[in-house]
Amino acid sequence: MRNDVMDDMDWIPVEIDNDEQLTLLSAVCQVVEVVKNSHNDPRIYEAAARPIAYIKDLLCLTEKQVVAYAIVMDMYYDNQISTFDIARYLDVTPLKAMTFRADLEELCRRNYLVENFDEDATDKSYSVTKEAIASLQQDCAICYRNSTVESAEDWFSALNKIVSARCNRRIDYDTLCMRVDDLIKQNDKLPMIKRWKSKEGRLSTEEKMLFFWVCCMVVCSGYETMVPDNFRKLYGDLAVYRTQRKALALGTNGLIKNGLLRIARSGEQRTKDSYELTPWVVNVMLGELELETAISSTQDIIDHTSITAKQLYYNEKEKVAIDQLAALLQPDRFDEVRNELVNQGFRKGFACLFHGAPGTGKTETVLQLARATGRNLMQVNISDIKSMWVGESEKNIKAIFTRYRRLVEESEVAPILLFNEADAIIGKRLENVQRSVDKMENSMQNIILEEIEKLDGILIATTNLTCNMDPAFERRFLYKIEFEKPTVQVKSAIWQTMLAGLSDEDAAVLASKYDFSGGQIENIARKSVVSKIITGEDFTLNSLIGHCDTEAMDKYGSNRRRIGF
Repeated sequence: MRNDVMDDMDWIPVEIDNDEQLTLLSAVCQVVEVVKNSHNDPRIYEAAARPIAYIKDLLCLTEKQVVAYAIVMDMYYDNQISTFDIARYLDVTPLKAMTFRADLEELCRRNYLVENFDEDATDKSYSVTKEAIASLQQDCAICYRNSTVESAEDWFSALNKIVSARCNRRIDYDTLCMRVDDLIKQNDKLPMIKRWKSKEGRLSTEEKMLFFWVCCMVVCSGYETMVPDNFRKLYGDLAVYRTQRKALALGTNGLIKNGLLRIARSGEQRTKDSYELTPWVVNVMLGELELETAISSTQDIIDHTSITAKQLYYNEKEKVAIDQLAALLQPDRFDEVRNELVNQGFRKGFACLFHGAPGTGKTETVLQLARATGRNLMQVNISDIKSMWVGESEKNIKAIFTRYRRLVEESEVAPILLFNEADAIIGKRLENVQRSVDKMENSMQNIILEEIEKLDGILIATTNLTCNMDPAFERRFLYKIEFEKPTVQVKSAIWQTMLAGLSDEDAAVLASKYDFSGGQIENIARKSVVSKIITGEDFTLNSLIGHCDTEAMDKYGSNRRRIGF
């Protein structure tokens, strides 16, 4: 080892052949000739300018990273390359060699090196990867360690490898953070990552790593709740672990404050020192994974970003009412109206009823309202509520509203609670009931009426029938919008939207001849597409009329006179 007080001017640059046809291997050899025993003299960058530039352009590295790369590649046979080895290679002090630490970390990021992690070691050591040797021989760069993935499942598969490396002490905490950040940045187009971005800015690095650690345990290992011991291996510093544990217990941790983690529940009771992901994380952020957990099974959450935009057509009266409701549900406007209602002593919840004939767009309107106003949907299947066991249906109803209240609390923008095809629960209550089933029906309705009274959010119910609706429900729905069969003009527009290329004249003929709803027109359009796939022939007016006649027969019977609409 040379003495650090020696004059660097005693080093004379090695002359290299600047006429040689360069490859990655030959360029590395030339850099090595100049750099070895150079005392890391600044003149090495001038002396080896040509091969350094070649490697820099090919591998997209900085000049200093190129030097680090050449050094470790020249020691590829050593599985324990440390900064001390680099110090000896350059003939400098170990402290000077440590200036290459960031460059070595970047080479790890690029998968040219892998770190040999040992918590008890005073210095890090590295090994050259097989991919780096292959790229040297093939004269090409290699991909980053964390490549772009196609799905949330693949993303968590990649994350699980990183977490496993940390669990098995193959990487340190800083490397864990670096690799997780890379995995996020390189896959920022995934819907899951886009949803994560809305929360990320409010969290510390320690909280972010804890969140993805917990997510990985849930997704890849089947955990539903976590205790602090489960993430003891995450942090290298025991003090950091204790700080995070204390913040969780006090509820001051950013994950709890921002609705990403919560104290685990046992029924309705809180379980001390045990934590779980919130419904927003399980059902919204990780929704496409369809996790089978106790949290996810409680509700069917539709993320507003997953709803496909769809052009809907309404009669004039409906359009005015729906536009007004859409304006009200815009987040800023909604909060303003709610606050004013509270100031004047009114209820702040909004219950709406969409009623009308089947196929007139009631459910699709709810979906498009959710998409347009940035609100997720908690959709309730009425058939799933009713249980064969007397007393269970009432518990199911209560649980739905309890879960919805939690979801409102945990969401920046209040979601919409959708009771689709709610005919069975808003009918007139029975009098002088004797049967237990009838008593259960009345009890369910009373619970719903009570919950609507104290609703803090948005409930929309859809129904095909209103003639039998209980007056108590009618009073509680602030907005009641009737969806009528479309007019001839509206039907013409729907026909042309569903079937690109349909002329105005043909659309008018179909709209006048058939009194179909939008849903029925969509059925016919789908049949036409299927027919074209099978026969290879595009639709004609006659073929569409044939499909229309079939649709009418399917609905009314071939020899039955059409009644009603």
